Amino acid sequence: MSLQFIFREISSADTDILHMIELRKANVEDYLCCEVTNEDGITNTTWYSKEDVALWGEDYIRANTTMEYSDFTGWIISLDLEPWNDMQEASKKKKQAPCFQAPSWLEGHIKEWKQKRLTTVTLCSTSGNEWLEVWYYGDLLTINGEPQLYIVPSYFAPELVTARDPESGEEFVVFDGGRHGYDNMFCDEHDLDELERRTLKRYEIPASKLILELGYSIDYEDEKEDFQVNEDGMVALINGERMPWEQVKRDGIDYIALYYVNEEGKQVQILDNELA
Repeated sequence: MSLQFIFREISSADTDILHMIELRKANVEDYLCCEVTNEDGITNTTWYSKEDVALWGEDYIRANTTMEYSDFTGWIISLDLEPWNDMQEASKKKKQAPCFQAPSWLEGHIKEWKQKRLTTVTLCSTSGNEWLEVWYYGDLLTINGEPQLYIVPSYFAPELVTARDPESGEEFVVFDGGRHGYDNMFCDEHDLDELERRTLKRYEIPASKLILELGYSIDYEDEKEDFQVNEDGMVALINGERMPWEQVKRDGIDYIALYYVNEEGKQVQILDNELA
């Protein structure tokens, strides 16, 4: 199918895109709207960060984008990043084993770890079970007509997501929107009483394999002088607690996304959060 593309600035008419950017606590000026029109003259829109467009190039996006119709969701625009990842791997003259990096709160709960454009981990209980239920605090929101519901903060408090092993009953925190990531560690203050009062509900999917994408684009070593590191190597957080410097580099992620793998083996995103 021949597709036509127009890359433009986001306008006030792009309400769904604006809402998603607001949830990420990001700047509209850092993103572009992409209008895609198929050979039948049907137009749909998606959006990319200007940084990603500069990285991939408009030609790559044009060559690897599809626009398909579903009876359940309508027209869906998809960008295939596998060719990009393959090209990057092929262009490396010296292949170095990536350094394992993951947040400390996930220790004992990582079944598989991969370093792609983002750090990608498959979750498990301490017994190794990958089939996990999702429990959450927050609101549920549909984005751009997608059939799944995204977990977002409530009016009263940030979101909280846990995984529960239905066999053992073990539960562990996947993401705490009031404590995890750079902004929550150094910028955003939260009512501790509200954080403690958050009660969980089950996200209505069967026990599934859960996959996290984690962003580590902050160069902490390069910016170390900007942090309050004492002689014992401890760093002051905005809530008054102190954390070891090496743990700051692990826990201070700037992005997180959560997916579950559905019955067809496809990854379905249910959490998307910019954290810096």
